[in-house]
Amino acid sequence: MSHALRDKSLIEIETYDISLLKLLSKGLILDEIALDFKSLGIVPNGSSSIEKRINKLKIYFKANNNVHLIAMAKDLGVL
Repeated sequence: MSHALRDKSLIEIETYDISLLKLLSKGLILDEIALDFKSLGIVPNGSSSIEKRINKLKIYFKANNNVHLIAMAKDLGVL
């Protein structure tokens, strides 16, 4: 986890990412997140775009899966 705090060359966590992580932490699946984003007017809101963003976050946090990603985000205080 400390690698994410030290390496300044990595992406910045945006409001979009935090919203996405919050919905994942509530147990929503990809299609439900897409519908929620569409209803709130959040873009990008396509399933493919959301899936790509989740994969980028997994790489950023070096998480193995979505559960691990949420746990790491919570541990770092992102959520």
